[in-house]
Order: sequence, then structure tokens, then C-alpha cells
Amino acid sequence: MKLNIKNMSVYLFLIALSLSGCDTYQSPNPSDYNDKANTNSLYVEQFDAFKDVGQYWHPEMKVKPVKYWNCIEVAGVGTINDLGQNQRIRGLQYHLLCQSLAGLANRAVEEGKSKVGVWLNDHSDKESYKISKSALETMGITQQGMQSGIELATNDYAPDVNGVELNLRKLIDGYVLTDVKNNPESNIVASVASHVYNSIIVDVRDKAYYEFKGYKMTYDATRKTTQDAWNEFKGKCSNKALVIMPVQTGQLREFAIKNNLFVINLNKKYNNSSAGQNTALLKEVLNWLAPNAPVYGWEQGVGEDEFVVPVSKSGKIMIPYDWAFNTSLTSLLYKERQTGHAKVLNPQFIDFNEKGKKYVSYYLSDGDNVQWMMNDFVGTNYYTHPEANNMKMSFGLPVDNLSMIAPSMFESLINKQGKNTSIVQTFGGGYNYADNFGIDSGRSDNLKYISKGTAAHMRQHRIKVLALIAKDVRSDASKEAYKAYIDANDQLEGIIAVQYTPYAGGEGDVFWITNSKGYDIPVITVKYSIWNFNGNNTAREGSPKYIAGKLNAESTEKPFSLVCLHAWSGFASDGISAGDIKGPGAAKLCTDLLDKDYKVVNVEELIWRMRMQYRPEQTKKLLNEVF
Repeated sequence: MKLNIKNMSVYLFLIALSLSGCDTYQSPNPSDYNDKANTNSLYVEQFDAFKDVGQYWHPEMKVKPVKYWNCIEVAGVGTINDLGQNQRIRGLQYHLLCQSLAGLANRAVEEGKSKVGVWLNDHSDKESYKISKSALETMGITQQGMQSGIELATNDYAPDVNGVELNLRKLIDGYVLTDVKNNPESNIVASVASHVYNSIIVDVRDKAYYEFKGYKMTYDATRKTTQDAWNEFKGKCSNKALVIMPVQTGQLREFAIKNNLFVINLNKKYNNSSAGQNTALLKEVLNWLAPNAPVYGWEQGVGEDEFVVPVSKSGKIMIPYDWAFNTSLTSLLYKERQTGHAKVLNPQFIDFNEKGKKYVSYYLSDGDNVQWMMNDFVGTNYYTHPEANNMKMSFGLPVDNLSMIAPSMFESLINKQGKNTSIVQTFGGGYNYADNFGIDSGRSDNLKYISKGTAAHMRQHRIKVLALIAKDVRSDASKEAYKAYIDANDQLEGIIAVQYTPYAGGEGDVFWITNSKGYDIPVITVKYSIWNFNGNNTAREGSPKYIAGKLNAESTEKPFSLVCLHAWSGFASDGISAGDIKGPGAAKLCTDLLDKDYKVVNVEELIWRMRMQYRPEQTKKLLNEVF
């Protein structure tokens, strides 16, 4: 194969590095060679410079506060969304107060009316929030102090020594009244009215106290419905994004209020679809949203089809992101803070001459879930599981959305990537179905937008494999989507296709689609899925032991198997019963039962081996061009 002399030292370094087993290798900065990868350059150098090329859809806070108050969002026992608390500093009522206070304060910073933001302290024990909070300090934003939401709403603070105004109540015009116990939707109405009336949210439980402190009611939401909020406030809301959250929650309200967004619930009562739904209203709101607008959150107590399908068909971007906090500040100036390049497999180091082997690759599901990345993804169950590197796990990450919502957390995940693992962009922009995305609002334009945006995020962060989900992975509509993503990204190695549902509905079928450079790119459907069905198995989904048996029965004539690990399924050490072993641990249970002719590879190696076996001349030509 051809080798450029200018890259000889890098080539020798990579060989030495591969022999040493070093975990910390990052490829040379492409500026040492070319600002942008091109032909006749080392394969691992192929990624684009960070740049805004129209791929950003997340609403950005563009003005830095000078300081921020650290708001104690919950105190004592009880959860932040609990209705059973009577003390003013506990329960959903207090949660909504804090969220509204933070939203109004951060909006005032954006509008140039204040220099002091608000950070909600609940969940700050999580690594993602520690990292994101530390990033504020790195940007020169200092913490003023820690106070409760009640104190911040009612106390008068003198300016600091530099004359920075610290008194938040001067920014607020009054309060919006809720009755979250007797009218759950008053929560949703108030979440919109808060930014319309520039007012904090106060519940009837605490009304007397805040009036005693000098607040006056600006809007009464106690008997209002979500439909009322739409009728009254549609013209005063931004259509650039939408928040969909259950009634008995307070999360994402800061983000909605700061960005003047509409908030909608599907179920009129928490976790209870039989009590009525806002199905028709949701479709109306989706039609009102700007093209390709992101939809944040999740609903409880319903099948995801009931809201994901309408969002997908409307061409909007569904982002699973519900139990999350401080979005305005975690994403502050995110366009300027893009960093992090995934480790990728150099195909030159693959021994394509192995004989008589079968190959299996494990892909972890639910990587589109941004709130999971912000909460429990890092840990011994998943990303940093002791077997993750040995199992050569392929981790789905919402590369696009996480890098916008929390760039510091995204960078941390990239830095923690194991040397043998792969990072897969999951899914194509958000949680949208490839075969119905945009069919109600101009599918061609919607596919073009989302595929180009996804490609930019992948190329700039050096992600080579894309996962897509579809109702029917074999359908012509799905193949149309595969082609759109492949046309948009000539650095794409391959696509993983997951069916909803069952995940293994594609039965391992592979479709080949030619990219803009004339190379055939494989679209690999999931062949088997490891999933806990309470001791039961289906044709292609079940326990680690069951799937190991299915894999052992595979012929060497079809030696490639992609196995999806259901993220929430846990097993006992017998590989059959329910237990706590998840993710890479479940992959290990399966691998231990495989025949000796099996080799575990990450998804990048699986793709390259498939390309070499089924498209050998193309693949040899490509490897000559990029090395």
C-alpha cells in the first residue's frame, strides 16, 4: 500500500503505540498536516475543523453572566416533584419556584438587564453537573454564594464591591399562581405564563407568604388548562423549540422560560393516559413550530409512539431529555466550546487474512438519551464498566445533541473512551424514525437538513459510524433515509439500523448504498438483541445464554453478527435469570458461551471486515488512498 513520506513518522509512532497498548492516544492535530483531511493522508486524520456550518439547532445562551447564584433547589426529605410536602422549601411547588426564578434570571442576563445568573444545585453531585459547573468558573464566571430559592426571591441584596447588582427580585414583576394539587395542568400553564408575565411561579400553598413579602399576582393559572395556555399565549412564545414534559414535574422549566418556549403535556394527569390527553393540541403545536425545531423532554405513562411518531412525522427533532437541569448554563456559548475527537480504529492495523473466524460486535441501545448521559451513563454498569474495553463495546452517544447541551460533559466522555471501543452517533439528529421522518411536512427538505447537520457533527468530532432507527428497516422509505445520510457524509464508514420494534427485526440483513465518492457503504441491521423478557425469549431476542446459542449456530458463510444490548435489561451470572449485570457485563455473559471460532470486534472493525469481504477491490483502493 502507498505511504506518504511526510506521514512516515506518524505511521511508525502509531505502530509503536498499538504495540504498547496505550489508552491515552489522541491522533495528531490535523493542523500539523492539513486543516481538513483529504486524500493521501493518514486515515485517523480525517475529520473537519470545528466550525458553524448550519448544524446547530439547540437554543444558545450567548451572553455570559459575571456571577451566578447557586440555588438550593430542594431541602430535607421528599422529592422535588412531590405533592405531599407542606413546607415552603420542599416539593413540586418549591421546585417550580426555583425553576422559574432561574429562567427569569438567566433570561435577564441574555437580555442585558442583569449580570447574575442562577444555577440550580439539585443533582450537582452528578459528574456531568460538576463538570459543567466547573466550566463556568473556567469561563471566568464566579459563584456569588449559595441561597435557597425563597431567599433569592424575597431578600434584598446590596451590589457587590464592583457594583454588580445581586438583587434578583428587582428583575421580577410578580407571580403566576398555580394549584398543582387540584389542577395538574396549572403547572404547564404557569410555565408559559411565567415568561409572558416575567413572574415567578407560586402555588396556592405558598400564596400568602409571597404576598406578605410584597409580590402581586400577575396571572391566575389555578383553573387554566394547557389548551387555555395555547389559546392565550401562542403569539407570545418562540416557535424555535418546544418542551414536552409531564404535569407533575418541574424539570426543563428554567430552559423553557429563559427561551420563551411553549410547554405542553400529553397526559392531563401524571402517568395516566385514561384521564385525557392533548393529542390534537400536540399536532397543532408541532405544525406551528419552525421547520426542524427541536422538541425536548419525554412523557410518562404512554407508549412513546404516541408522541415520538407525531414529532417525527412533522419533521421536528425529538430529543429524549427530561430529568435534567441547568440547560441554559450547561450549554452556555456552546458553539465556541466544541472540542473532543473520538478514537477511531485505523483499518491498516486489521489482519484481513484471518481464516475460519466469525465476528460479533455489541452495540449498546438508547444512546440517543441525553438525560441518561447527564445522569447515570458514566459508571460501572455502562461506559466505564470494567469489561467495556475487553468486549470492544460500541457505545451509542447523542454526539450532536450532547455536544450542544453540555459540551463539557461530551468532552469528558470522549476523554474516557476506551482504546478498543467505538462511539456511534445515535440517532440521526435525535430520536426520529428514519422511515417516517418529515412525511407530513416536506420529507425531502427535512431529510436533507437533518442528514447534513448530523454529518457536520460527526465529521467535526471524528465519529465514523451512524445508528438510525426505523419502524421497518427494510422499507423503501428507510433506504431513502439511509441514502440521504450517506450522501451527506463521505467520511461515513457504515450505518447501524435498529428496528422499533423488535430491535432485531432486520435479522442481520445488509444493504449497500454508494456514497458520493463511489464507495459502497454497508447498512447493517441488528441480527440479535440481548433483552430481558422475564425469562422468555423470542426468535431473535432474549437472554445472553439464549443469544450465545443462536450465534453458535451461525454459519461461517455469514460470519458477521451485530448484537444490540438493551441498556435497561439486567441478568444474573447464569446468563438467563434477571439480575443486575447490564451492558458490557451482559456482553461478557454471552461471549463466555461462544465457540472458539468467534472473535469479538468493535463495530468499526466489523464494518471494515464486511467491506473487505464483500467489496474487496473498493476497500483496497480506499485504503491505498487514505494511507
